[in-house]
Amino acid sequence: MSLRWRVTGELLCGAKSEPMDGDCYIDDRLHYHLSLTGVIKPDMEEAENGLWHWRESRPPYWDRPTEDLYMMYFDWSL
Repeated sequence: MSLRWRVTGELLCGAKSEPMDGDCYIDDRLHYHLSLTGVIKPDMEEAENGLWHWRESRPPYWDRPTEDLYMMYFDWSL
């Protein structure tokens, strides 16, 4: 196991964090490809805190109003 993907969206090093209910696991191979392509990047203090970050070009969907989600996923005229 390489990374733990928490239901809150956090990515944590599997060796530096304790498991919690609902965690999904990203194996070493996928972790390598995600970091190589720049989809994820380590926190500046990753060696101490084990935190990784998703690269985002816009705010995450859970911070958007429901109307925006509807327009984003169901209104094909955009």
